[in-house]
Amino acid sequence: MSDTVRPFELAVYCEVFGTDRTAAGAPVFDFAIASAAPGVPVPVFGGLTVTPAAGLDRLSEADLVAVAPPVAPVRAVDPAVATALHAAIARGARVVALGSATFTLAAAGLLDGRTVAAPWIYAPQLADWFPRVRVDPSVGYVDDDPVLTAAAGIDLCLHLVRKDHGAVAAGAVAQGLRFMTPVRRADDDIAALLDWAADNLHEDLSIEVLARRALLSTRSLARRFRAATGVTPYAWILEQRVSLAQRLLETQPSLGVEEAAGRAGFSSAALLRQHFQRRFGCSPSQYRSRFAPSPRG
Repeated sequence: MSDTVRPFELAVYCEVFGTDRTAAGAPVFDFAIASAAPGVPVPVFGGLTVTPAAGLDRLSEADLVAVAPPVAPVRAVDPAVATALHAAIARGARVVALGSATFTLAAAGLLDGRTVAAPWIYAPQLADWFPRVRVDPSVGYVDDDPVLTAAAGIDLCLHLVRKDHGAVAAGAVAQGLRFMTPVRRADDDIAALLDWAADNLHEDLSIEVLARRALLSTRSLARRFRAATGVTPYAWILEQRVSLAQRLLETQPSLGVEEAAGRAGFSSAALLRQHFQRRFGCSPSQYRSRFAPSPRG
C-alpha cells in the first residue's frame, strides 16, 4: 500500500476478494492486505486508516496482487515494492491496478510497452510521465495478462472472477455488489437504454441504433454513455455479450456454440471464438468443458 490510498478501489478489492460469499456460489479467496511496513497504519483519503497485517513477503504466496491506488498519481515507488511486484509476476502471479494504481505499476517499470486502461482524468498525465506506456482511456479495462489495469474497477474484478471461476460465480459476486455498481443511474435516459440493450443483445446495437432509440445524436449519446458507465457503448455492449455467452455455455449444455453466439449477439461462432481466445485463452467449447457442471451419472 502507498502512503495514502483511495478508499473506493480498496473497498472494491475487499468486497470482491475479501468477502465470503460461498453460500451464494462465489469462490473463496485467501485475502490479505499487505504493505512494506506491516502493523503501521496507512492513511486512507477521508480521514480513515487501515493497518495492514502482512508484509511484502505475503506477495510471494499470492496468485493475484491487487495494488491499492494512491490518492494522487506518483512518479516513483518504494524499491522494495517494485522488487516484490516484479518477483510476483516472474513466478506467475497476476498484478491488478485500478485507477491511479496504474501509476504505481508504471513507476515500477511493469507497464513499459503495454497498453493500459486509465480514467480519462489521469490518462494525459500518465502518458506524459511514462511515454513508454500506451494509454487507452476509451476502454474500461485491459487484460494484458499477467498485468491488468482498469478505469472501471468493479468490471475488471468481476472479469477476473469470470475468467478463473466462470460466469455463474461472477454473478454471485456481482449480486453482492449491487450497491457498488459503477453505473451512475442519475441519467434516467441512459439507464433505460442500458436496460433495454441488456435485454436485446441479439439485436443490432450499433451506436446509430442506440442513438435513435435514445433520441440523441451519436455524439451526445457517446458523451452521456461514457459519463454513465465510464466506457464507450461498444465496450459496454461487448462486455455484456461476452458475459451472456459465458452464462449460456455454463448453464445450457445442449446449446451449440453457434446458437450461443447468435443469442449473445455475435454474428458468428468464429467471432465468439476470437473474443473468448483473447479474454480467456480458450475456445467456447473448452470454456464450457471447464466451467459447465458435469452431468450426473
